Amino acid sequence: MNAIPGTLRDGGACFATTRWSVVGACNDGGETASAGSPIALAQLCRDYWPPLYSFVRRRGHAPADAQDLVQGFFEHFLKSKAYQRAERTKGKFRTFMLASLKHYLANVWDREHALKRGGDREFVLLDSEIEALEALYLSDPSSAILDEEQDYEQRWAQTLVACALARLSEEFSGPTRERLFRELKPFLCGGVDLPSQLEIAARLEMPVDTFRSHLLRLRVRYADLLREEVARTIGTADDVDEELRHFRKIITA
Repeated sequence: MNAIPGTLRDGGACFATTRWSVVGACNDGGETASAGSPIALAQLCRDYWPPLYSFVRRRGHAPADAQDLVQGFFEHFLKSKAYQRAERTKGKFRTFMLASLKHYLANVWDREHALKRGGDREFVLLDSEIEALEALYLSDPSSAILDEEQDYEQRWAQTLVACALARLSEEFSGPTRERLFRELKPFLCGGVDLPSQLEIAARLEMPVDTFRSHLLRLRVRYADLLREEVARTIGTADDVDEELRHFRKIITA
């Protein structure tokens, strides 16, 4: 499989269009596709690699087999134009992707698994990324209490968070702004043992009220980006606010 434009090999970034519009452009035979559609499609595959990989691992497949299964699914998804079965007005994109994977596992994999790990297949993710993904899968305590579909949704939500944070980081270019973002980021993600705001303000050599003003603006922007990421995964008939509530429920579970 040739390297896909938009992967780490090609400097890809989070795309600024909906998952459904990417599939729609492909569904139209490329007539409505823009010059950025290949990059957008490649990023779509990258975004759904982690949740789909976790789903396959939860079904009992060994790491190497799970890697082959997910990569084989994406190859089949693109080459067979499986996305032409999609109807954007009838559901959410994450549901469509999981249903497509299940179809592949049930009906296609047994006929196509002749390619072995490390053969002429070039993975969408780098080996180091796959290794990190497996390490995260093994270390995540939620995997022990969630069923395979709940775990899939958890990984989907984490992917949206990562994409929103990546976009936010890109807006803080330059040494001074990069440092400010690094210091503010823990307050976006939450967790235990956060440093005090007074401590960080002193480290940045700014009044604490100025620090809190920066943090408030960052939180507002982060919320806007998360909303955009969630909106890109649903069909036109879906309600964004309802999906955001579902997203928050998954994240806080």
